[in-house]
Amino acid sequence: MARLLLFDIDGTLIDSDGAGGAAILDAVEEHFGIQREHFPPLQLAGATDPAIAMDVFGHLNRSHTPEEVTSFLDRYLSHLQRRLQAEDFTGYTLPGVTQLLQALRGESAAHLGLLTGNVRRGAVIKLTRHGIFEYFIEGGFGSDHHDRNQLGPVALQRMQEATGTTYDIADVIVIGDTPKDIRCAEAFGAKCLAVATGQYSHAELSALNPWRCVESFADVPAIVELLLHD
Repeated sequence: MARLLLFDIDGTLIDSDGAGGAAILDAVEEHFGIQREHFPPLQLAGATDPAIAMDVFGHLNRSHTPEEVTSFLDRYLSHLQRRLQAEDFTGYTLPGVTQLLQALRGESAAHLGLLTGNVRRGAVIKLTRHGIFEYFIEGGFGSDHHDRNQLGPVALQRMQEATGTTYDIADVIVIGDTPKDIRCAEAFGAKCLAVATGQYSHAELSALNPWRCVESFADVPAIVELLLHD
């Protein structure tokens, strides 16, 4: 039976060195005419793009329609594209990630998908910039729902349709770097492999009782063994 591996993006596969957060603030300045220095910090780790946008409106005590949220996110995506293509961009793929994806793609028992708070277009922009978009078949995205805990069933259904495989939930593993990834997996009965390559330490993630927790993907053979045979 094939295992369905659903990867988060930011802090799990890539580190964009603040480009995403900076693009959000670019959009705040452009959309609302408010200088970023006057805007309070946002909690970005594990959040969906629409939830972040709604938080922005909330901080400013502005009501919002779905269309206004979409308009704001369009501005964000435009700035994200610009920042990721800039000559001074310093983001990078996290240690072991490309090698891990290459190894898993060679395994018939591994089907690779995405489960991310990024809207689909943002996911494409980020993963294409880092040269790893091609490894993923389908997935669930922030553009599907602002609540991350609603994205698991979406990713599962899309992957089943794309691969023609009906996955046993015991063979579905969500891979991410935040408590929200762990809760997202729990919400639809999947396992979670937590990885301490983002803002949260191994100890902090382990305390939330994910299926497994690792420091990084640096030991590729060990991670492949864990994902496919544990």
